[in-house]
Amino acid sequence: MRRVATTLAVLCAVCLVVKFSFAADKSDSKSEKITGQLIDQACGKNMMKKDDPEASAAKHSRSCAMKESCADSGYAVISGKHMYKFDDKGNEKAKEYLKNAKDDKAQKVVVEGTKKGDDEIEVTSITAAEEK
Repeated sequence: MRRVATTLAVLCAVCLVVKFSFAADKSDSKSEKITGQLIDQACGKNMMKKDDPEASAAKHSRSCAMKESCADSGYAVISGKHMYKFDDKGNEKAKEYLKNAKDDKAQKVVVEGTKKGDDEIEVTSITAAEEK
């Protein structure tokens, strides 16, 4: 009986280790970095109608993105011809990023996070993209 109990305990421990190992691998494998223009979703929708949405978004001012009506729409990053909408935490990170930005020009950023579907991202960080 003692041998059966020990075997079951070992099996349970192995199952837990395997389960948490796969969970960690799964979340790490989806983390991505996206470089593009930080923009509010209200204005971003209009930029997506342009031939080159990212270039159009590069002309969008920080002060517009910080207007209450624009900020209330949520934030996104436009990279090429794709717009990724932020989750709630990402929206808070974007507000903080814009608040601390040094000038009113468009904000080229690197957004790190986990994509959810084709057009959403759970944001873990927003940093300035390197100037070229």
